[in-house]
Amino acid sequence: MPTVNDEFNRTCVRLDLDPERSGIYTQHEVVLQFNEEDLRVFNQCAQRIAPGTPALGAEQLAAAARRLARAVGEGNESRFIQIRMHRAGEVRAILMDAGWAIDPAVVGRMQDLIGYLDGPVALMPWDVPAVGGLDRALLVDMAMEGLRAELDEYADFCRYRAAEAQRLGIPVAAVDLDRERWALDRSEELRLERMIRRGDADHARGGPAEMFRVS
Repeated sequence: MPTVNDEFNRTCVRLDLDPERSGIYTQHEVVLQFNEEDLRVFNQCAQRIAPGTPALGAEQLAAAARRLARAVGEGNESRFIQIRMHRAGEVRAILMDAGWAIDPAVVGRMQDLIGYLDGPVALMPWDVPAVGGLDRALLVDMAMEGLRAELDEYADFCRYRAAEAQRLGIPVAAVDLDRERWALDRSEELRLERMIRRGDADHARGGPAEMFRVS
């Protein structure tokens, strides 16, 4: 059963892509080599998952890699990339979950993103020190503008389903729950919460409670 790690830190400062202020590598130079066709595939994917995104040039990607390499340090893994790969894992989970219906347009963006992540094109292969996978992380970043709300709702759905499984004493996979029922249940929960809060406020003001006063 797909799951979402909702405790994972989802925030991270975006990388500056300005090549004019990126500086140069230290003596531990990281060499990046990719051809124009691979760059075209990257930018085409970016357009599909985040329409309107300006195409990135080799200089901009190199600038991002320089900044990340300096920030990470030699021999360390990038939290910038790790966080985005965790978010990509959430996209994989949502695509595998039969209980969560998604708008076809959103599904298309998710599938395009995963298609690149799993595909043969790698502007920055995983074995490149410090910055391996940066091109994939940048695409995840671009996609999040249009996918964040969907993933956040799905995370709530997963929490709700897990709570239902615990309440019923059954495996999560056995919980009969889909997106529509989750939305109805959550709406009812919110309605009851508002009623309770309103009742507490009325009681504090001495409102409806006065109806039961005996003279």
